[in-house]
Amino acid sequence: MSPAIVIISYNRPASLSRLLSFIASADYEQFDIDLIISIDFQNSEKHDAVVLVAEEFDWKFGNKKIIQHQENLGLRKHVIVCGNLTEQYGSIIMLEDDLVVSNLFYKYAYQTLNFYSQDTRIGGISLYNHKKNFCNRLPFELIADYSSDVYFLQIASSWGQAWTKEQWMGFRLWYEKGQLIDTKDPLPHAIKSWPETSWLKYYIKYLASNSKYFVYPKLSFATNFGDSGTHNLESDTSFQVPLACGAEYDLRFQSIDESINVYDSFFEIEQNILKRLNPNLKERDFTVDLYGLKNLKDFHHEYALSNKILVGNSIDSYGLALKPAAMNIAMHLDGTYFHLAMKDSFSNTYINDSLSSQEWTYYFGKANLKKISKMLFKMIGTKSIKYFKVNR
Repeated sequence: MSPAIVIISYNRPASLSRLLSFIASADYEQFDIDLIISIDFQNSEKHDAVVLVAEEFDWKFGNKKIIQHQENLGLRKHVIVCGNLTEQYGSIIMLEDDLVVSNLFYKYAYQTLNFYSQDTRIGGISLYNHKKNFCNRLPFELIADYSSDVYFLQIASSWGQAWTKEQWMGFRLWYEKGQLIDTKDPLPHAIKSWPETSWLKYYIKYLASNSKYFVYPKLSFATNFGDSGTHNLESDTSFQVPLACGAEYDLRFQSIDESINVYDSFFEIEQNILKRLNPNLKERDFTVDLYGLKNLKDFHHEYALSNKILVGNSIDSYGLALKPAAMNIAMHLDGTYFHLAMKDSFSNTYINDSLSSQEWTYYFGKANLKKISKMLFKMIGTKSIKYFKVNR
């Protein structure tokens, strides 16, 4: 299969122009590739400028098609409409206009789509590689496994993604049954609180509800540039990651059953992986809650492995020293940060926006308080000057 490239655009002509320049310089070899630029409607000069950028772009690797919608769809509906293009093209690579791509993005997507096309547990392919758990903005690190170039995560990607027709249709048939996101769903609070314009939270619920995963690369072939837009009032590069570059190479793939990097919708490593790495855990089934973001009411097992406050007795305890966090359990590192205990032995309280000194040092290193205070003083001063200039 030769997936079509589908670009979702709205009112950011400079962003679209930048993305198209990256796409034009990528490696394609013999592929005859369709490029579709889908432009949501807005009655504005920016919209007209977006159309002009799309029309003037010279696509040398196949057919170019511009879809100009006659009414404003909004992001969620726009993505759904574009996802439905898998019926026409068999498979697609979808890119929003605030992304940039590696020169190897198409070769990665082509190889990955083909390898996993028959695995019904795969709900899609990501071109982006997470470096952070976006639910709490803490680092997300994989176990160092050099036998594969991919990992599996129950989080759909919105920063560069690809689907076969079958993968997309599985979601669409589920979505069209009138799905809702509510407080009872066993998803991170951060995801449930996203606005209703988000298509991504529905896709994540679909994955979690149907035991499906996205395939993620360990090197990123697309990244969010962080432009301001409908959901981001200011530019933000917090989730920008390095792009893979260089010469062509063959990717190494594994099935989910072979991989030791399989994670759920909370960015938590799967229970069966920890049991494989630490045989002492085989006797019990437990909910993995190393970030402490899960609600005890949603724990599916009698036991839990968590960093929540312990109010009862623990069966075993582990430290917070090795990286990634799961390695403390895999290597049975002594300590009192993580506990294996009955779920009723934990307090459900978790303060998501504060870190202990131990956690800060573990994730970010020792804090230079003098440097931080100078930085904060400078930021406050800059914002104050801007405020008085605007409001004088």
